[in-house]
Amino acid sequence: MSENVSIAGSENWLIKLNKTIAKLGQAEFEDSLFDLVNAMVCVDHCVVFINNNDGSIAHLFTKSILSDKICRSLAKAYTERFYVRDPNLDALGQEQEAPKEKMTLLPHTSMTNYDEGYKARFFTGTGLVDKVSSLLETSQYSIYCSFYRLQESGRFKPREFDELSRILPILTNLIFKHSRLAGVGENENQHDPIITQVPLGRTADATVNLRNARNEVFTQLTEREQQVCIRILQGLTSEAISLDLKVAISTIHTYRKRAYAKLGISSQNELFSLYLEFISLVA
Repeated sequence: MSENVSIAGSENWLIKLNKTIAKLGQAEFEDSLFDLVNAMVCVDHCVVFINNNDGSIAHLFTKSILSDKICRSLAKAYTERFYVRDPNLDALGQEQEAPKEKMTLLPHTSMTNYDEGYKARFFTGTGLVDKVSSLLETSQYSIYCSFYRLQESGRFKPREFDELSRILPILTNLIFKHSRLAGVGENENQHDPIITQVPLGRTADATVNLRNARNEVFTQLTEREQQVCIRILQGLTSEAISLDLKVAISTIHTYRKRAYAKLGISSQNELFSLYLEFISLVA
């Protein structure tokens, strides 16, 4: 790549961006995002955490050329004890009134700003030598994204830091949208740290359209099936829907399966896509 020409905005990069957007809420999103970043700047390790307003933290995902074992170990160590020693998070939540949404490109933190134990665990012991981060703060939680280089790739050059800085707002917002969609697990028996620890504030106003408008897609659902779908779109788990509608979880599963069959879909992500298409038609 030329020293003075950025590929951001090029046809190739826009194709990769479109592919990444199409994978929001799906497992393939992480691969697409990693490919999108590396189409501009070499990144060897990407990790994303959710910082909750109650002080707890959850690991969203890691995509890296490091082994899965190392990645799991690093994420576990960070969420259990090291996050309180991360200088990038010192200013998090210090504002008296939390902004509805605030995007911050964090300064290119020197390794000297980390204590010796932190450096030994996350840099010296792994071969990681440089890091660029961003923070998206919302009223409920914050998305903390970090992109690293290994010793073999070398530290980010000033031009590379500038290039990465240009697309970080896009990347961070994509990750935020992905977290909203991926936060409600398809596996109802699996504990989901995102949906149970992060209160996703969603308004019911938009979903009222689903019931009021005369639409041949959604009006084929029974009243109960519509109620279940609306609550799925609002980010509720089956357990929460069960409590809200005062029926058994097994009954919620039945309504959901019947609704999905009538709508010709098989997953929550497809329900979101169908609803977004519906909204674009009635808007």
